[in-house]
Amino acid sequence: MDWCVGVFRTASGVETVIVNSDGAGYIPRGVFVPRSARMLFADNGLSAEFRARWFSWANPAETMLAYGELASDANPNVELWALAVSTDHGGSAMPARGVVPHFEDCARASSPLAKSAPVSDLDEGHMHRLETLDRGLYARLTGLGEGPLPDRSEAWRMTLAASQAALGRAEAVRDLVVPPVIREIVELLGGGLPVPVATWQALEAAHIDALMYSTGLRPGRLLNDDGASPHVLAYHSLVRLAELLALWSLDKIAYPELAYLAEQIKRAPQMSGIS
Repeated sequence: MDWCVGVFRTASGVETVIVNSDGAGYIPRGVFVPRSARMLFADNGLSAEFRARWFSWANPAETMLAYGELASDANPNVELWALAVSTDHGGSAMPARGVVPHFEDCARASSPLAKSAPVSDLDEGHMHRLETLDRGLYARLTGLGEGPLPDRSEAWRMTLAASQAALGRAEAVRDLVVPPVIREIVELLGGGLPVPVATWQALEAAHIDALMYSTGLRPGRLLNDDGASPHVLAYHSLVRLAELLALWSLDKIAYPELAYLAEQIKRAPQMSGIS
């Protein structure tokens, strides 16, 4: 995926917004967002039309520009002042020329950070990815907030709801074939049966295949693209479902990770008969 960071000037100061080219700003596991920033698609004021139009858009700079236009229309005192975007998978700052005062293309090869550079930790200055969507849920699942602690029954309810949503979207696309291993694992887990090691390995292979399809189908590479197709939506949900099911292979359930993936599936746009 490519990432884009937008810096907005507002009447109350500077605000930093982040988006990428995967779904509605999907954050990979182990990536922690600075608390001084926020994810673009976490804005609850976005319309369903905007979410559908820019879902998985190949160049996240264009998504940021569209968001900046919305923000300025809603409040003339808000201005997209600077933009930086990575360029390895379709990202480009070219559309920002003449629109944003400061912009930068950031190719991975030109990064001053070495591959061996330490990654960001989940510390006081960073948020877990579930926090970017629902801080209250993250606090409860980690025992820091009010409400009951999670258990396997809650984790299974989330898993089952996510499975039904993702498989329903896939079944609505006529020529999309769901890897059999996904349904096999859902049935085994639902029946309280162990999943063989070979089956987990087959799930990993299916996840990689679905991820490659999802990446290759992203809209925005052609001039006449106007939003995510049913295939993009369905494959995106299948990728997230495969990641979610794989969490059940761990010795201990990672409740915040599972909840984040379930939310990603739940919040995917509804388009062209996909529910």
